[in-house]
Amino acid sequence: MQYRSLSRKYPSRTALGVIAAALMSFSAAVDAADRSQDYRFEVVDQPVAVSAHREFNVKLTKASTGQPVENATIIRGRLEMTMAHHAHKGPPMPMATTMGGEVKVLATSSSGLYRLMGDVSMPGTWKLDLVATVPGEAQPIKGTATFKVGQ
Repeated sequence: MQYRSLSRKYPSRTALGVIAAALMSFSAAVDAADRSQDYRFEVVDQPVAVSAHREFNVKLTKASTGQPVENATIIRGRLEMTMAHHAHKGPPMPMATTMGGEVKVLATSSSGLYRLMGDVSMPGTWKLDLVATVPGEAQPIKGTATFKVGQ
């Protein structure tokens, strides 16, 4: 009868501890790198008027203090609106159509306001996804602002 060593078949508790510590360190590093939850984007002066080339202001604030964030650079922005409707043919089934597009950054003020332009050509609730670089942050931050568009 031949006996095998259990150490070859199962990792030791020390090895499992080292792996667990490495995974926790990696998770903490990922959380530290993405500081997006520390910031908030808000579309001001709602409802925004309907227009294919509407200018509107977005305020960027530090969530913990409520203070405006100055000198950030918005590097990407996208508008989106989802409309529910029924199919024209076949059984009535709810469907959704998404419309939207890119936004253009027009200006930055010293009070943490960022002037954008985008196509909000239908009234309703819109979503604005933004990515910005913020002074003092190693990675860009991401955020979403939901806002109303009206006639």
